[in-house]
Amino acid sequence: MASYFKTPFNINGHHHYIEVKVPKNETSSTNNIICCVDVSGSMSGSPIRNVCEVLRDIYKRTKIEYPLFTYNTTANTQLTIKSVENQDLNANGGTSFSSVFTAIQNHLINNQKSTTFIFMTDGQDTDSKDALKRAMTMLNLTIKGLAKTVTIIFHVIGFGDVNNSFLDEVRKLGTKEGLFRYSTQSAELQNNFNDMFEYAMSAKEYTIVINNQSYTANSNEETVGFLINNINIDNTITNEIIVRSSDGELKVPLELKENISPLQVVRALNLISPDDKESVQQIRTYLYSIIPTGNMNLTEKLELEQIKNEIDERMMEYTNLFTQIKMGQVPEQVKLKLSALRHDATFANAQRRKKLDLRINKNVDYFRKTDISGILDGYKTSIDQQGWNDIKQQKPDWICTYSNDDIYEMMRKTSDNIMCLGILIERNEEAITSPTKGLKLINVSNTIISYDSFIAAMNLAKTTQTNDNKYGQFNGINDAYCVVGQLHEKINAVIPLYINYEHMKRIRILEGIWLGYMFTLDSYGYDKQQEIGLLKLLYDIIMQRTGTSRYKQIIKELEKVCHFIITESIGFKSAYGEKTYENFIASIHGRQNGTYDLSIPLIIGYLKNDFKSILMPVYYEYLRQCLRKKMPVDKNLIIDRLLYGDESQRVKTVASNTNTSGFDINQDPDYVEQSFIKYFHDEMCKPIELIPETTTGEDRKLITTEAEIEYIKTILQSIDNQLSLGVPTVIKNMLKYCELDENYIENHLDYDDLRKELLMILYFDPFVPINITKSNVLNMIDEKLQGNRDNSTIFNFTPETIRIITYKILTAKTLEGFAGLLRKYCPKRCGPVFTESIKNFMILPQTEENNVLIKEKLIALLTNTVGYSRLYNNQMSNFCWQPLADVDISLLEKIIGHDELKKIEQDNRGKKVLHSYRTINKANQHGHSNYNPNMNYTFEFTGYNDRH
Repeated sequence: MASYFKTPFNINGHHHYIEVKVPKNETSSTNNIICCVDVSGSMSGSPIRNVCEVLRDIYKRTKIEYPLFTYNTTANTQLTIKSVENQDLNANGGTSFSSVFTAIQNHLINNQKSTTFIFMTDGQDTDSKDALKRAMTMLNLTIKGLAKTVTIIFHVIGFGDVNNSFLDEVRKLGTKEGLFRYSTQSAELQNNFNDMFEYAMSAKEYTIVINNQSYTANSNEETVGFLINNINIDNTITNEIIVRSSDGELKVPLELKENISPLQVVRALNLISPDDKESVQQIRTYLYSIIPTGNMNLTEKLELEQIKNEIDERMMEYTNLFTQIKMGQVPEQVKLKLSALRHDATFANAQRRKKLDLRINKNVDYFRKTDISGILDGYKTSIDQQGWNDIKQQKPDWICTYSNDDIYEMMRKTSDNIMCLGILIERNEEAITSPTKGLKLINVSNTIISYDSFIAAMNLAKTTQTNDNKYGQFNGINDAYCVVGQLHEKINAVIPLYINYEHMKRIRILEGIWLGYMFTLDSYGYDKQQEIGLLKLLYDIIMQRTGTSRYKQIIKELEKVCHFIITESIGFKSAYGEKTYENFIASIHGRQNGTYDLSIPLIIGYLKNDFKSILMPVYYEYLRQCLRKKMPVDKNLIIDRLLYGDESQRVKTVASNTNTSGFDINQDPDYVEQSFIKYFHDEMCKPIELIPETTTGEDRKLITTEAEIEYIKTILQSIDNQLSLGVPTVIKNMLKYCELDENYIENHLDYDDLRKELLMILYFDPFVPINITKSNVLNMIDEKLQGNRDNSTIFNFTPETIRIITYKILTAKTLEGFAGLLRKYCPKRCGPVFTESIKNFMILPQTEENNVLIKEKLIALLTNTVGYSRLYNNQMSNFCWQPLADVDISLLEKIIGHDELKKIEQDNRGKKVLHSYRTINKANQHGHSNYNPNMNYTFEFTGYNDRH
């Protein structure tokens, strides 16, 4: 059976959407799939472990030994995926694509049958271009020779530093085009490889013929969708189509779909790929107009919202990529992401099912196998008379608003009903996969309602809302799909109350039911992460406190439920981690991997009666999160000052003991130059100090005295002024609830302890190594900083001292003296002296003698050589020098000579150059500038006119 409709949207032209019902496509054990995995050295570590893990899982599920071709400089075709059952593949060597293509060609010649290759690589070819071209040509010829009898497909997975056009060529090698996935992180390889394999195992190609035109789609679903935009369908003439697949050819009736459901419209929209930002906006505009109708069941509504979210996320990614392309920023990774995005909709259904459907199936299976009713009946039977008498005493406080049953009557009548508190929440789709983020508390009522009464009332509300278009929209359902509390307030969720121990037993056994419904609107939608989300909900409820005795009583009962969960629930301990709380308190290492809202550890500390112990760690984690998002612009200066105090004071002291200029400019120039020539040849020979300087390696002393704690306070205040890092509201709120001083953090702050926390956060970005502790952090950072030669000396640069040094560099008679001055005062080939010197080189009077010396000095800089020695022998020797944008290259060429500069340019090609930030010395947000370059921010030198 097939149906069609003309789409209500007009994006890139008018479309018809044809949906064909096909038999369920079971996974076939005869599918001929071969995995081709890159095992070069760049795959070592987590990338190859992730690939092996997914291959291991595929073998465990299928028990089929699918062939496995591995390749680095050579190809190995003797393995199967069973080879990784007990050990990972070994990754080393280079990458030879010609070897694996030759192996594939030989395999196809010897095994002439339909084959799907899943080709995975993470790098560039290290073989010769001619060898690759020959191998691909021969493979192409072989495939063309087999094309009439077999189907050959190449699905491609790229990871990291790969070439988009090459992988696209591989994807099109077969008799039919394959699909493409791209991973930027090794963890993504598992999902991408698994999606690709599942698709290769179960997806079938379908072709429909309508009005003598053919259209093809692949699907592993029971419905196959085709979006076509180049024909008109007249239902008075065309009432059947031809459907072809590997099972044969059928004539199928074609019907015009009269009542189009939102789900079918969004499925059609899902098949559109935008060509530019304008078509992205058209798709998103129409997407927002699609809302559920009242006759859709909950599963359809959830699927509708999930597809909408997937489309919206995909369109946002398209927008980002199109923006980069429009701005001319088209690095290889942008091309790769765009290519992968074109294929993303193909995998949407499989990914969506994994999120909720598989979880529901698992929970349904658990409840079928577990005698929940028997357990609950046993609990009820075990209550003795005294127990029932104690429960009877609680009757006046806990009466269901809907059934009028009190706690005693409810527990007597049935063993599987619980008493709850009604609340109003706002759910979004994220509640399914991220319970701590997917719910927002709107209102807390005083309405007590039994769970059975709540579900019955919600089902009634669902029936009455059938014709309301708002019903079923996951984000909008919160307001439309509600019941009414005792004060006519809206309620759309409930939380059980502890009330007594026997009641709590029921709550614990039925936890999956009430938590699953709260977060996913499905009683089988439970996930153990929801117990963590419940703690966040408890915090929000506490924050809505009204101060009445009844409200306090209700909150205490909710707190008891949560206390029981964090102390007794195996699910909670496995989801949150048994030692997560203790590790959070212990050190920064236990906090930096956390992903939960800061209210979670605060609530756990409160429930454990350990609230004061958790306060300072939460505050420190708040600081870490804020600083990770936005580091202070003077981060490096702050690190130095936290360790050593204000070093400028020592520089001023040294300067005050020297005459005002620091050096007599009329001193014998030859004597001065000789001292720098000696320094160039042997850096142990200290040259004359031309300007005031201080050796930080000798003078730096760690701050340790109590008197300097005030100084640490001022640094904290300077960071706070930049980033507004006051004590967060979440801490202030809990302090108020616990009736503690709202300035507790400020009054109990150990500034020396805070100083160490700040140093860990600022210096070790993003993660603090496990060997760094508060007992050694000062010495460890000090050792790293002192070990850097370039940071060992501080010069008191003023306009006068810059003039003195520049004058000596310009008038140096020898290249060795010139080189010694540069090594001493410009160790990073940058700074005010270096900049001023280069400017003067370009404007000095052009006498013949000066011309020769200037030329030699500039050549020494460009080649980093003086005679047979390196001008710079420190880390700068790894980089060649490229003048900044304010240097006139044409003038440089005139001074040095066209041929000479071209030769130097050719010799330097391929070497690394430190990134030039801008024409003025303005620091970026990380404190780096032309005078303080980021030593890790480099690019490849391509020419003096190619400025980066």
